[in-house]
Amino acid sequence: MHEVLLGFKLFALLVVLATAATYVTRAVQQRRAGPAPQADRLGLLHAGFSFAAECAAFATVLLFLAIGRITNRCSARAQRGPLILVHGFGGNRGCWWLLRRRLTHAGWGPVCTFDYRSVRLDIEAAARELRQFVDTTAATVPDKPVTLIGYGIGGLVTRLFARRYTAPRVRRIVTLGTPHFGTELARWVPALSDFAPDSKVIHGLNAGDRLPQQFDFIAIQSSFDATVQPASSAHYPLAFNIQVNDVGHFALLLSRKVYRLIAENLEAPVG
Repeated sequence: MHEVLLGFKLFALLVVLATAATYVTRAVQQRRAGPAPQADRLGLLHAGFSFAAECAAFATVLLFLAIGRITNRCSARAQRGPLILVHGFGGNRGCWWLLRRRLTHAGWGPVCTFDYRSVRLDIEAAARELRQFVDTTAATVPDKPVTLIGYGIGGLVTRLFARRYTAPRVRRIVTLGTPHFGTELARWVPALSDFAPDSKVIHGLNAGDRLPQQFDFIAIQSSFDATVQPASSAHYPLAFNIQVNDVGHFALLLSRKVYRLIAENLEAPVG
């Protein structure tokens, strides 16, 4: 019992330290860029609660990842139609456990999770694999349009897929905490170097981009997301952008407020 308690304390400490390190890099970036807009600033107590919630969300998502490989790739078919969820850096289908459960209970289905190698990410290969996954999923529900939901770097994978390949069955794309214009965090994390603001990948995705004119595109972002640096990088021009101010990157996957925003936009008619 003592060893279990010690292990739990060590796990909690590592989660807090890792989260704190991310927010330190965010603070450094903000100091260089100048003060954040007044509307995006949180009071000290509010920021403290949001940081604690992000630590708890990070720990929860790590536990979800541990069971990711044993969860089903797709839920059953349902009335509202198919959704494909694309995880972010270092993730697997487990990170979607709670959000997928909520979406399934709301009548969406099949709700499928696309897995790809996301640590040493070849984004071209991931987009190519996503094309095959979309085609396979769409074939099982030929009478319903497909919606893609990308989280973090997964949103960039969905964008590259939609640019590279024809996707007549895809009508709507939603991104959560996606660094559409890159993230300064990539300068601190070598594995993310392809997603620095001045990288070839980011430049290629944004050059001549017309996706928001071709799809119903919703970009959900948070000014408290420390992985997207600066926070404005999650804003996607010409898309329908929605910002929250007190939800961390991992908490985006668990937040009931964010789920409601997703649900409301999924229920809206496609323009």
